[in-house]
Amino acid sequence: MPLAVCSALLLALALPNDLFPLGSPLFGVACLAPLLTAIYRSRSYGHAAWLGAVFGICISVLSNFWLLFFQSFSVWTLGGVTLAYLGYHALLAAVLRFAAGAPPAYRPFTVAAAWALYEYLKSSGYLGYPWGLIAYPVHAVTPLIQFVEITGVWGLSLLMATVNAVAAEWLHLLWQPRRGVPATLWRSSAAAALLLIAALGYGAAALWREIPTAGSADLVLVQHNANPWQSGDDAGALRILETLTAAGIAAAPAAPDLVVWSETALRAAVSAPPDRAAPPAAPAAVSRFPVPLLTGVPWIVRDDPLAAMNAAMLVAPGGEVLAHYGKQHLVPFAESVPFWDLAPVRRFFRQVIGLQAVWVPGANATIFSLPLRAGGSVRFATPICFEDAFPDLNRRFILAGADLLINLTNDAWSRTVSAETQHFVTAKLRAVENRRVLIRATNGGVTAAVDPWGRTIGDPAPLFTATAVRLQVPVYRPPAATPYTRFGDYLPPLLGLLLGVQLAVTRLTGAARSGWRSGRRGAPGGSGRRTPPAG
Repeated sequence: MPLAVCSALLLALALPNDLFPLGSPLFGVACLAPLLTAIYRSRSYGHAAWLGAVFGICISVLSNFWLLFFQSFSVWTLGGVTLAYLGYHALLAAVLRFAAGAPPAYRPFTVAAAWALYEYLKSSGYLGYPWGLIAYPVHAVTPLIQFVEITGVWGLSLLMATVNAVAAEWLHLLWQPRRGVPATLWRSSAAAALLLIAALGYGAAALWREIPTAGSADLVLVQHNANPWQSGDDAGALRILETLTAAGIAAAPAAPDLVVWSETALRAAVSAPPDRAAPPAAPAAVSRFPVPLLTGVPWIVRDDPLAAMNAAMLVAPGGEVLAHYGKQHLVPFAESVPFWDLAPVRRFFRQVIGLQAVWVPGANATIFSLPLRAGGSVRFATPICFEDAFPDLNRRFILAGADLLINLTNDAWSRTVSAETQHFVTAKLRAVENRRVLIRATNGGVTAAVDPWGRTIGDPAPLFTATAVRLQVPVYRPPAATPYTRFGDYLPPLLGLLLGVQLAVTRLTGAARSGWRSGRRGAPGGSGRRTPPAG
């Protein structure tokens, strides 16, 4: 158990945290090694699952403690995530113990494939939560992350899991009675080193590669540092938004192309007129600006005022609503609850959990179009809140024609540097995957723009500070879509297929006995302690 706890501590330090705001790649290259070693030395599958559960509880609390600030039902939120991670990692540890039965020459790569596949599965679907991936500690090593345009973030997870699995082989060697380093360990270490060198070489070349531009957009990103979840002074928050917007517009002689407010910055709900003949009108508060405004807003989709979408709305000078987008991937059990239409379900969540209403999901993607004052136009999509963390969702925006991704986020409720930075790090890889600029307009941070190589454009706004950022954002238009944009998440299913074939062949041919000492207590078919040799 100490090794599992040690891994959780190291991974929590490797990810963005309040001690190391951007995380630490040094911890990232070996943070999983203690856990993997403990799993290799486990007495049984049940023991391995127990170690995984301990790791899951520890890493969930250490890296997601800020969920305690998630509204009045925060205990349920953090508790639910912790229970989910307990179950996920218990199952994962049992799978890793099985995968460790591969021949020594392939064991690190088999284990790494299993880990990368797990990260994809736990980041997908209704319960998808793409936080805490082993890829994130190296987000700031710019040359290393460029190849995600081919594989998506899952390739970076696979690479980092491979490095960690090789580190685990060296750590596991300390428990072996024999002396000397097996040849298979030297070979797997060399292979991992070559993969790192290849990734860095590809990245160095990619950083020199030019991408055509079609002008630039002059944007004002307003970070008003107010939490829209806190009822009370909505008028005061709106005054701050108006003041910062005016300051941002006046920051340069020419008017900007667009002002961007954060998720649900506008609290007054908007709906289409009853006859649906005329376009909806924005509240007067956002109708007085001389430039277009993009803001988060509750958008009523039916006559019931509680049937609303968490939406982004583009408003023309004068107040006409040009287009809107409803958030498609809602936060499970916070913004969306299965069977909410059933009265007993609503009563339970309202009376026991404290969740009074949910959002209606958006039906499809909206690609906004905006004329630029310097000539031409730009098309953009608006992933809302944690939608910028999901690779496949964002690639579909690009395939639909978006030149930019503009994320509107409310993270001010978290009150912590780690939560703000973890979200930023999670999102920035979308820019590299699709070779497009990602812009984040948040109410507390990180408000910034990321270029197609994962570098920030200008200086991000200081966290938890009311300010407006004026940015000239290049509009990149690559001649062709990246492999990831075109083909999406092909790597995880391929890993699953290769993993299944390799493990099946290993078991059927009896090759596993070269990795697990045949005849020992706990070997396949036996019972008790089962420990793989280092080679």
